[in-house]
Amino acid sequence: MASPKDLEGLKTQAWQTVQKHWLGFLVLGIISLILGSAAIVTPLVATGFVVLVIGVVLIVNGISQLIHCFKTEKTGSFIWSLVTAVIFIIAGGLVLARPLLGAVTLTLIMAVFFILEGITKIATGFKLKPAPNWNWLFFSGLLSLLLGVIIFSGWPGDTTWVPGMFLGIDLVFGGWSLIMISLAAKRGDAQPA
Repeated sequence: MASPKDLEGLKTQAWQTVQKHWLGFLVLGIISLILGSAAIVTPLVATGFVVLVIGVVLIVNGISQLIHCFKTEKTGSFIWSLVTAVIFIIAGGLVLARPLLGAVTLTLIMAVFFILEGITKIATGFKLKPAPNWNWLFFSGLLSLLLGVIIFSGWPGDTTWVPGMFLGIDLVFGGWSLIMISLAAKRGDAQPA
């Protein structure tokens, strides 16, 4: 278990990293805010886009693995690599061919993602505490956790609009928290003791 002194060192190091890269955090926050707002305004489009991207990513990954498995067929894992590649290609094809089914699956995955992201943001917020505006990240983590629980409790009922809407909400609050923390870092706010 880490000592209080070790934890303070980690907090100071985390805040110094934010101060050093404040502009990158600010840009990331603004991009998240814009994309999140667009997803909230058009949740069906956002859901469709996310499902489409996932389908394409699965197919491209499967094709890449297929090519790789033939290049390394003498390594002894040819069959396993081939099966994995085919599974990715089929999964991507199914997502593209049956987007509603893809949305149902995506909704469940998003619930798990938001829960894990929420836990991570809360932990990171505590790691930055008592840095200026650390509570924004903590609040964003609580919101992500809540969104994950809400999605999971309503699954599979609202799968057409939930992924796009909740992704938008998460991006807006995550972006806003990054903006607030980066602006405090730019001002050179000292990490309180």
